[in-house]
Amino acid sequence: MSSILTRASKNQGHQLSQIFKDEMEEWVSDPTEFRTVLTDNGWHHIMERHPVMRPFKALVLQAVQNPDGIYRGKRDPDRRIYRKRHLEVPGVGESLDLLVFADSANGYIVTAYFAAYSVRMLGTQIWPTS
Repeated sequence: MSSILTRASKNQGHQLSQIFKDEMEEWVSDPTEFRTVLTDNGWHHIMERHPVMRPFKALVLQAVQNPDGIYRGKRDPDRRIYRKRHLEVPGVGESLDLLVFADSANGYIVTAYFAAYSVRMLGTQIWPTS
């Protein structure tokens, strides 16, 4: 069973690398020295799914570099979720969390969006540690 899951996880990683492969890549490291990458295709995917994110690309990268917390995904433990609290986001709202999801295997940023209440969807906190 575990070999099936391992093959499935590797296959998903390969699929992600094909989807998000592009000329432009922006690499940033998080506080644990894990490197993530935001590609043009990845950013276009985010904007298609969450059009409100269009002017906030810099905030997405900053959320990875300087998060309030890093979590292992609750529904998908192979995802790292970066959470950055914003008291106000012009044109969007107040007291919002910016959530950035990255693949734990290859570092690709796969989605990002603002959420008013994110604690329920976050898994185990992996940074900062107590």
